Formats: sequence, C-alpha cells, structure tokens
Amino acid sequence: MFMPTIRIALVQFDAVPEAVEDNRRKMCDWVIAAVRSGARWIMFHEGAVCDYTSRLAELAEPVPEGPTTQLMAGLAAQHDCFISFGLSESDADRYFITQAFVGPRGLVHRYRKTWLWHDPPDDGCRDEWLRYDPGAGPELFEIDGLRATCFICADGAAARCIDRAAALNPQVVFYPNNRAALPTADAFTATAEKIAAPVLITNRTGASWQHQCNGGCLILSATGDVIAQANRDGKEELLIHDLQL
Repeated sequence: MFMPTIRIALVQFDAVPEAVEDNRRKMCDWVIAAVRSGARWIMFHEGAVCDYTSRLAELAEPVPEGPTTQLMAGLAAQHDCFISFGLSESDADRYFITQAFVGPRGLVHRYRKTWLWHDPPDDGCRDEWLRYDPGAGPELFEIDGLRATCFICADGAAARCIDRAAALNPQVVFYPNNRAALPTADAFTATAEKIAAPVLITNRTGASWQHQCNGGCLILSATGDVIAQANRDGKEELLIHDLQL
C-alpha cells in the first residue's frame, strides 16, 4: 500500500500583537525559509496575523478576500505548497478565531474555533467569549489529496470536539495553539490515539501582551508518540519533518 511522505514545516515565531504588517512580512520570510528546506506543508500558530486584540473592527479580515489570505495564497501558488495560518476573521458583524488553509489553487479550507476560551479577567484580551463567535466544530477537508481536520487550542480540551474529529476518520490533524506554555507532550497522546492520525501542533513564542510564550511545536504519530519537537525555551524555530501518512 502506498504511504505518502510529506515534508512538514511548523513555524514557531514571535507574532507581535496588533503589528499586522510586520507579522505578515515575518510570515513571508518563514514561508520562503520553509520552501527552501523543501517543505510542502507550512503551518503557523493560532492568531499569527494580529494575535489577541480588542481592535477587531479594525484588524480582523475576511476570508478569502482579505489581504493576508490573498498574500499567503499567492505564495502558495508561487511555490507550489500549502500554508495554514491563524487570524481573526470578520464576516459581516461577526468575528471568528480562524485557521485558514491555502494551496496552489487558492483557499482550501477555513476552520473557526468552536469551544471558545473563557477568561473573566480578560488578561491580554484573551477572554474569547467577549469578542468572538463560535464556529461549527471540526469538519473533514482535503489537502494535497489527503483527508484532514482541524481544531484550535481550547477546542482540544473538549471531549465532544475530539469525538467529532475522530468520527471524521482523517489522515492528519492540524492543531494550532496560542498559549504561554503548551502542556507536556504526553498530554496530547490520548488525542492522537483516539483520532488515530498524526497531529501537527503549533504554538507561538514571544510576548502576547503580558503573557510570555515559550513555543514547543510538535508532531505526534497516530499512536501518540512524539516524532518531532521544537524548543520550549521561547526561541523562534522552523521545525522540519518528513511525515509518513
């Protein structure tokens, strides 16, 4: 049986809150670096474009016609790759925490975070209930000819989310995060085992308002074993791995 191998690039970088233009430039640089390393799939963390903000009316973007999606889609077409990135999405009078997926032919999929994080102190604008609308939960989509699904950060703590993802029978799971510190790798073992698919996990570095984030991107096998991991020291890193699916 043919088992494809995809070179994955997980990007662990410092996305400065509300510095959208600078973050886009950094993302372009990371994409070029990943492509030069032979990566076919390139994945950024949750909220990579503007991080958390109270200025959603100004900084949220529509998908796919917004500037970041158009920029990333152009890079994907130019370099024949697939790029996944997080942003605050605007849709009429609603706002979503969205992970967009683009490829050589444009938008592939967008996932809207569903189990929103509730943080009553709202430190660093992180009470998602105050500002965002929930999505509809994980869906199956095709990327590069393979079955995939996605959920974001706090979604992964909801048993209902994992049950729904497992029922989709994906070949790979995209799991972007935006946390000060990811749990230890073994905390994700049960998730990978239940879904029975490799899980690609990203997290940011740098300061998200008063929160200092330490990275820790990792890839888990379908049996929950760690097969690649970036540093947890808060350093920017491009994690490259040849993933057999």
